[in-house]
Amino acid sequence: MALNMLAVDRIVEEFGTSPAYANIASAVAAAADGDRIIIKNRTGDIPWIENITVDKSLEFLNYADNGFFVVQGNWTIIPAAGRVVVIKGMRNTNGSITATGAGTLGGTALKVLDGQFVSGNINAATDAVRAEIVGNELQFGYVRINLGNVVGNKITYSGSAECIRIVPGTGTFQGDTCAVIGNWVDGQQAGGSWEGIYINGRAQAYHIRNNWVRHGWMGIELQGGNDQAVANLVQNNSIVALAGGSSSRYGISIANTYANSIWEVMNNAIGTQYTGTNRGINRDSGNNGQINVYYNHVSSGMSSPISTGFTFEGNNTTDQPLTFNADGTLNNAPAAVNGGNPAAPFYDLDLTIGDAGAYGGSYTMSNFFPLHTGAARVYMTGHPFNLRTGSTLRVRANAWDR
Repeated sequence: MALNMLAVDRIVEEFGTSPAYANIASAVAAAADGDRIIIKNRTGDIPWIENITVDKSLEFLNYADNGFFVVQGNWTIIPAAGRVVVIKGMRNTNGSITATGAGTLGGTALKVLDGQFVSGNINAATDAVRAEIVGNELQFGYVRINLGNVVGNKITYSGSAECIRIVPGTGTFQGDTCAVIGNWVDGQQAGGSWEGIYINGRAQAYHIRNNWVRHGWMGIELQGGNDQAVANLVQNNSIVALAGGSSSRYGISIANTYANSIWEVMNNAIGTQYTGTNRGINRDSGNNGQINVYYNHVSSGMSSPISTGFTFEGNNTTDQPLTFNADGTLNNAPAAVNGGNPAAPFYDLDLTIGDAGAYGGSYTMSNFFPLHTGAARVYMTGHPFNLRTGSTLRVRANAWDR
């Protein structure tokens, strides 16, 4: 679908006069592909109370700099080939964003950036949508996508679902990467039966890095993996099991991996507040892929710190204390400080040997938090991690600008 070459900014304003629109729905109805819907807040930041259906390529953003446009209601995105929907700076007091319906594989781009959801989810669980979920705060909600990236979000959820769920329907490798990086994931389920992060598929190479995960059952559960021998990276995550309840706890659990898949599990820091059965890095049944487990640090006293039978295990510690502060920084974790892979590509930003956990390495969580700090933000870079004299440095950056 070609975007409108004469794109229009359409202003939504309470009590506004033409050409302003009296509500968001009327602006959407009048818009053409490529238009921007610029939303002024109502007096006293009373929410625009509307359910919105988006069936065009549109961008939604707040009128004022460095703030939110405030709404209440459910927004439904209808997929179509070539459709691009961008939602920047939404504060939704009670409602979700949902992409529903079939369509061309990855044909719709949905970007939800720098938003705040008081009670609601972001659900793009369809293969028709390639989603970028970046820099949002979900105070009571979850994120679901099939294709795309989940980067730098704060997700708090204590209901009956995973905080982040990525389960593509397609079994065909798309030749790209799904980044699940720099997220603050708080399951708040002391005795719950849900994962902090759950990934099961082969559509992309999965990079699960520098996440801070609190959970009541499994911190990170992984299944599948692409069958093209493109490595999936599970690196520098900080994971702690919550106290209370009666379920066993798993820091990282890996099951049912596909033949010819590769999983690199490295530099993770795993602790627990739970006094029952704890499993740090767990090898469950059905694994047919290559799984390498090294330079991880698992708190002492766990029932099963690291399972046997992985393809490779080395340089892990399981006999040291490991606790975290409330923000996921290391507290009492002597083995994890400078305890990551000592190779130069994994150094911390101060060029010392990398720490294990979410604040170690160049993708440290400090790059992503705090949230909502300004109008423009570079949220992700791709770059070589090992430089050679005379080599050309190529850096690719993703950003938004409100």
